[in-house]
Amino acid sequence: MTLYDKLKPEIKAKLEANYTEYKVSIDYIFNKLQTKDRYSELTIDDVRTLNTFTNSELHQTTQMELMYGDHLFNN
Repeated sequence: MTLYDKLKPEIKAKLEANYTEYKVSIDYIFNKLQTKDRYSELTIDDVRTLNTFTNSELHQTTQMELMYGDHLFNN
């Protein structure tokens, strides 16, 4: 199962909602998620891109959620 498959539905919906305006960035992150199966394989930039285009409020994200990707993925 890839990270794309594990993406929380609300996170995927937010990315899709931003697709028209940010096609290149969203395509990049979707392609990346479809080729990786572990959160630890993502770069810091990949995680930042996910947080940016899903309008994630990082001030509400715990350190553990950020460390393991629990705010983005169903594990």
